[in-house]
Amino acid sequence: MDIAKSVIVITAAGTPTGRAMAEHFCKMGARVALVDTNKEKLQASYKACLHANGVCYSFFLASRSVNNISHLFDCIKQELGAVDVLINYWQASGLPNLLSNLETLNSSIADVAANLYIFGRCAAFSMLDQGREGLIVNIPESQLNGEMTQNLECSNAVIRGLTQSWAQELEHANIRVAGVLSRSTHYKNVQKKRSAINYDMIDGAAYIVENDSFTGRILEARG
Repeated sequence: MDIAKSVIVITAAGTPTGRAMAEHFCKMGARVALVDTNKEKLQASYKACLHANGVCYSFFLASRSVNNISHLFDCIKQELGAVDVLINYWQASGLPNLLSNLETLNSSIADVAANLYIFGRCAAFSMLDQGREGLIVNIPESQLNGEMTQNLECSNAVIRGLTQSWAQELEHANIRVAGVLSRSTHYKNVQKKRSAINYDMIDGAAYIVENDSFTGRILEARG
């Protein structure tokens, strides 16, 4: 896929990695739709992309309901054209432990559903409606702060399974599905700070977009 001829949707675009990813694709000539639930951070990313001479549009998402997200893709089509790529990026603390309290359990699972499944579903329907040979890239950025690598591995296993399943389901429509996951890293010092921007994630996403044979598979990025 030619990035310079693509409309690329990036979720969580107000985060440091989301913003850097948006700037990266803008510099490569893509038309970029920035999506976030934080209006101030979204605006900051929008200004950064304009500064990079990008063709972009910001979309504030007040809530992550199915109707809102479906309407979002309609708005993106009106402003930028039919969607070619969804960078399904979200930040989470990994899947909860089986014995976690119900409050943690409910919020974590709701976060996974809203940020991964619903966006992927709405993007797929948008691409199908427009007859696009599209791409969905799942990128869960786990924010574990050095805690419980086991949770990261569990979360990554779920994403691998979903990515492979979606790729098979959408193969008939020429919609590719792939993923970029954080590689499990054991630090001797769990307090070691991580970079706010994961450039490996960005490079991985760009590689997948440009390589039409890459589907149903996962790239690993340094966490």
